[in-house]
Amino acid sequence: MTDAQPPLSDPKRSVGRPKDMAKRNAMMDAAACLFFRNGLEAVTMEAVAREAGVSKVTVYGHFASKEALFGSVIRRETATIRQGLSQLPDTHDAVRQSLIDVGVSMVRFLLEPHVLAVERVMSHQGEQHPKLLLAFFEAGPWAMLQWLQEKLEGLASAGHLSLPDPERAADQLCSMWQGMLTKEVRMGVRPPPTEEELQRQITSAVDVFLAAYGRR
Repeated sequence: MTDAQPPLSDPKRSVGRPKDMAKRNAMMDAAACLFFRNGLEAVTMEAVAREAGVSKVTVYGHFASKEALFGSVIRRETATIRQGLSQLPDTHDAVRQSLIDVGVSMVRFLLEPHVLAVERVMSHQGEQHPKLLLAFFEAGPWAMLQWLQEKLEGLASAGHLSLPDPERAADQLCSMWQGMLTKEVRMGVRPPPTEEELQRQITSAVDVFLAAYGRR
């Protein structure tokens, strides 16, 4: 007869949990590095084990398959993106400068390496993982657009803007902020912008936006 499984409250099991979580995080860090560098198809569980410094058995003990590991990595990264959104600056009374500040912070955030990496992987793997793609959009692009729409509606309520269609206005402003600049960075045909280039891009977009929607 084999011994029964130890209960969840077993002291030895409890002592081991922090170490297991450290291993799990190390495996997810390794997997994220490999997935974002090489893509899902090119990565093996053996490669993740080597990168994390653990055995393949340990990897499978935490993640039933490569797809499950990929899902855990993407969910963790989308949570990071959502947290980043909460740190964007709020708007204030100086409408033009507040929109410039928000735009600079937003585009700078969109061009962070981990955000670009998640977007790059999801553009290739989204069709095979539609639920993860949806989670990414809900945590990233859609959440960002909704956040911006609410800020613009607040400015309109305070009498600073005239917005017949706040959702469309938010989409237009977000698109102008990014322009060709972010697409070129994403595609690797230019380096990230300097602070001066970013300020010029955002300021120009805000001036066009206020010319259309600012209270006269």
